[in-house]
Amino acid sequence: MTRLHYISPSLLPSRSANSVHVIHQCQGFSQAGIDISLYVKRSVVYMDELPFEIQRSYGVDVRGWDLVSFHSNYSRADTFRIALMAVGPVLRAPRNDLVLSRNLHAAWILTTARRPMLYETHQLEYGIRKAMQRWIMTRPWVRTIAISDSLVACLEEHHQFRMRDPVVLHDAAPTGIVRLLPEHRRQALAKLLKMPTDHLAHWDAVCGYFGQLYAGRGIEIIEAMAIARPKCLFLVYGGGESDIANRCINKPSNLRYMGHVAHPVSQSVQLSVDVLLMPYQRSVSIGLQGHDTARWMSPMKMFEYLAAGVPIISSDLPVLREVLENERNALLVDAENAAKWVAALDSLILNPDYANSIGERAHQQYKNKYTWLSRADALLAAGHDL
Repeated sequence: MTRLHYISPSLLPSRSANSVHVIHQCQGFSQAGIDISLYVKRSVVYMDELPFEIQRSYGVDVRGWDLVSFHSNYSRADTFRIALMAVGPVLRAPRNDLVLSRNLHAAWILTTARRPMLYETHQLEYGIRKAMQRWIMTRPWVRTIAISDSLVACLEEHHQFRMRDPVVLHDAAPTGIVRLLPEHRRQALAKLLKMPTDHLAHWDAVCGYFGQLYAGRGIEIIEAMAIARPKCLFLVYGGGESDIANRCINKPSNLRYMGHVAHPVSQSVQLSVDVLLMPYQRSVSIGLQGHDTARWMSPMKMFEYLAAGVPIISSDLPVLREVLENERNALLVDAENAAKWVAALDSLILNPDYANSIGERAHQQYKNKYTWLSRADALLAAGHDL
């Protein structure tokens, strides 16, 4: 194989989870020694600004990558326009180049042209897109990549056919994250928050949440925990300005909405808190009407939490149990019972050695299995079978 062609659905840079996934997966390929052509829409006007803005937003050096992009203020049909931009170069590329598409339109066009490829999907499609997805996944020259065993089962039920040799690859976290020991976290957090260390010393625990504030993300659980434990500080990172403004009405003083920060900053804060919270509910929105991912999701946040080596309290959902094991690499509690979340937090505060052991095992699991480099290696292996 001489080159990887990654056709994305992404606007870069942006706050979308798919853009983070795409950039870090390409970084994994680059670390594996693979040349990359990445097809995207860019949010900056000038092409020469794109590498700098990606570095600033994601902490990833893309020098040496072939970034094929367009800019437009018109947002309709973006994934289709990315597909049209990518199809020509991919069809002209050598047949031993590997093609990986998260772009449904590009995958459908290339599949119709009988181009061998990896098709990665994170969701069920509906309407005409459902027919396109089924066509792609049933072609013998396509290998489907799914982000969870649960997604494979949902796809088979949705399309009423047995998938041929799908590959399940959960999400991941960047290679090389180094865990902070508990005794070093407050000092590191104080530096990140630009405050004296003694301003953090009186809190029994500092808990962090990182992600969107959409319905089903469990922000109400965090608010209830903050009310129940006023001696703990709760930091919530992410969300749009209007979402934050609505949440800040009558909030407890120990709950702070920190807004959006660049991905490298987010990862640094994750390393520096005492507890990481993942209160997904049984129905989870990705910000698009009608899209509920609770049955099959593989949230990047989970793997970044594992990498941080900080004890995790998570909702006990079946799909998350594909990765998380109660009292081994996380504490799993009823998604909607705030009292049980508070009890889980208390158990970590009262048993620091227990909390540390959970975080240590989580970090080891990340190193052994859940880096973008190891995921890239698995994708390359799947590509060799095409």
